Amino acid sequence: MALAVVLAASAVLASACSGGDAAGGTASRTPTGSPAVGAGESLAVLRDWTDRHNKAITSGDEKLWRDTVTGALAAPVTARVHTYGRLPESATISLANPVLYVPRRPDYPKWFGMAALERSDGKDQQVLGVFVKTGAKDDWRAAHWLTFQGGAPDLAYDAEGYAIPAPDRGLPAAHANYLAKGDAGGLVPDTFSANARTGEQGDWKVEPGAFKPGPGPSYALRTSDGGSLVWYGLTQDATLTGGTERGLPTEVRDFLAKDDRKPGRTVHVSWQWLAIGYAPPSGRGRVLGESVSLTTAR
Repeated sequence: MALAVVLAASAVLASACSGGDAAGGTASRTPTGSPAVGAGESLAVLRDWTDRHNKAITSGDEKLWRDTVTGALAAPVTARVHTYGRLPESATISLANPVLYVPRRPDYPKWFGMAALERSDGKDQQVLGVFVKTGAKDDWRAAHWLTFQGGAPDLAYDAEGYAIPAPDRGLPAAHANYLAKGDAGGLVPDTFSANARTGEQGDWKVEPGAFKPGPGPSYALRTSDGGSLVWYGLTQDATLTGGTERGLPTEVRDFLAKDDRKPGRTVHVSWQWLAIGYAPPSGRGRVLGESVSLTTAR
């Protein structure tokens, strides 16, 4: 499952609207600026990244892993390599039928969205990701990666078929506020987020802790109705109390065991959320899918 292995708990992306192709959506009559990636190089970018990713996961070399990811993907990948090391050759991936959502980005950092079929170990799954290039001499890296089912909201495109950048409309902050405080004023909670507020993991009580957007920016594209499709991350710092070693979430127990540590009466953990959501032109946003990965435990 490659990158998906760092995502310890995940929810699928619910079907929203049908995804559009380069001829669909809403067209702008005055496109300006060069695209983030040219049509002639886009497939080469994906092939190069996939090759580097496969080399990294089968080497167990933390530096090679870090060179393929950025932003909200960096900490979970580092934690995964620390805990489990290299993956077998069967975990390597290929990307089939990619569809790129490329905005005009003449300046760095450049980025684009992508939907594709990820093939690994004889299994296929749909993924939605974001790739970022921070400078002219830098490689493209994955900044977001989420498995999903269904289709993303229909996007808007300019007259030449490029996606249109959009604001995140405060969706990451609204999601963080709901998870920390239960405030649904800016967000229609999904089942996964609602369940995350139950206050228990195994036989441990979990204080909600602190949530904040990041690390790294959000990435958003305009939808055909004038809203935004938003990729973003959330960091969570929480405290687990009162449980047993056996009752710890597996990833937490394995992370501690790697350094020959045992849980005390209290375990402090950090998790990285990856989420994608829809923010309408007005009103509350919706979370379409998310995943949660451990980054530290002590």
